[in-house]
Amino acid sequence: MEQKTLFEKIGVQYEERDGLFYPLITLDIKDDGVNVGKYGHMWMQYLKSEYPQRYRSLLRFGELNQKAAEVNEVAYELLEDIETEWLQKHKPRNKNSFSEMYKLRTEARLIAEEVVLHDVVNCFH
Repeated sequence: MEQKTLFEKIGVQYEERDGLFYPLITLDIKDDGVNVGKYGHMWMQYLKSEYPQRYRSLLRFGELNQKAAEVNEVAYELLEDIETEWLQKHKPRNKNSFSEMYKLRTEARLIAEEVVLHDVVNCFH
């Protein structure tokens, strides 16, 4: 009686190449419909380059996209809070001036993004 391998017992298919049998093992990455957003993608790239073991662990257990979506949500909340606070402290001289308001909002966004990248995105979660 022929004894089955562990892979055969659990139903893994094999492919023959050059007289050797290789199991057809694939990583089943499901698209769970989670939108990870801008900061979620940036966090995943940071995690992949700086903490590859943590990245692979989250990916393996299917938690990477969910965690990235959480990071994205926290990042946007902090971004909005910082921008609002900064704009309240720095009032325009002429409220009807488009260019002045644009300059202030751009400056607020740059400052807020720097803080978000440092405090949320480029951190181990």
